[in-house]
Parts: sequence; structure tokens; C-alpha cells
Amino acid sequence: MPDTATPTAPHLFTTRQALDQELIATGTWKALHTAVHASTPRLTSHTNQNHGSEPVCGLRFTEDTPHTGQARTKGTVLITPDGILAVRAYTIHGHRWLTALRHLGILHTHSIRPGAPTTAPADPTTASAEPSWSLRPHVKNRSFSGHLQPVDHVQAKTLTGLPDRIGDVDALLTVAPDNRAACPAAWLLAVGFFHVLVTGDPASPQP
Repeated sequence: MPDTATPTAPHLFTTRQALDQELIATGTWKALHTAVHASTPRLTSHTNQNHGSEPVCGLRFTEDTPHTGQARTKGTVLITPDGILAVRAYTIHGHRWLTALRHLGILHTHSIRPGAPTTAPADPTTASAEPSWSLRPHVKNRSFSGHLQPVDHVQAKTLTGLPDRIGDVDALLTVAPDNRAACPAAWLLAVGFFHVLVTGDPASPQP
């Protein structure tokens, strides 16, 4: 019987070296390390050791000194062979995470409450060309997910957990290009998000 399974789409980058070279050429690596260097509170980063078969690039970051009452903030920035840049953070302050999400698009915090609409009500008097996050609260564990198309051919998604007693969250952001030509734009947006996340400064440097 012939195999009728849908063929797997080829990766945008077939080797780790090709992906790494593109990250260097676009200034993405430099901008990520610049953000870590300017981080507040201070972070230390290390190259992520990829033990899998796919050519994944990235770094791990850890807060130098634990903040009051909590473990150190830590996380990863990983770029996959499909050009997807993912930022995962643990025990990051919730306000800082939301501020970084707002760097990518309008964020209506009322939509985070269970039972709220997934997007803000349409208001022709406040129409904006700026992209807006579509949020969906999860009633069971009070986390929320969100989707945004910040520019053409780029998709951003987030999954943000319930804040703990001092407002820290575990959260994930992915920024995915639709094709290889969209990688520079996707990475620029993701790096801008990361810069705001770790520095609190909305004026992110250009790669």
C-alpha cells in the first residue's frame, strides 16, 4: 500500500552552522548578548548545549543574585531550524513580562480575566494601525495564551502562567517566520522583546 502520509516540510536551515551564520549576519547574536550585558537585575548567559539531532542554537540565562523571597530568574532563548525564536522564562516578574509583550503589540489586560472577551471591543474612535494581541484566558489554571501577527509573514504566540504570591510568572514567547525571507524581521522583533524583558528599557538596540 503506498504511503499517503503528508510529507514533512523541509527546515529553513538544514545545519547548525547555516543557522548560526544567519544569526551572526543579521546581528541577532550580538543583540541578544547586548541585552544580557545591559540586564537589570544582572543576568549571566551561557551557550545552550544542544544534545538533540536538530541544529538548534541558543543561550541559557540566569539571574546573578536571587531576588527577595524567590529563586533566581532563569530561562532560555532558542532558535530552531524553522527559524522560530523562543524565549522561555521562569520566575520572571509578571509586570516585566507584560511590558515586553506590549513592545510587540497592544495588550488589553482586561482580556486576561477569565470570562473576558478575547480581544478588546471595537472602538472606531481609538482605531490604531498597531497590531493587537488576541488573548485567551484559561479558567482552570488562570494562565493565558495569546496570538499576534506583528508584521506580515511573522506570527507571535505566548503562554503565560498564573503569577505567584509576589507576582512572578513562568512564561513562553515564540516568534515564527512563515519563510526564510521573514527570519530577519521575526528575529528583530523577538530580540526587541527580549531586550525589554531583561532590561526594562523599551528602547531596544537595532541588530
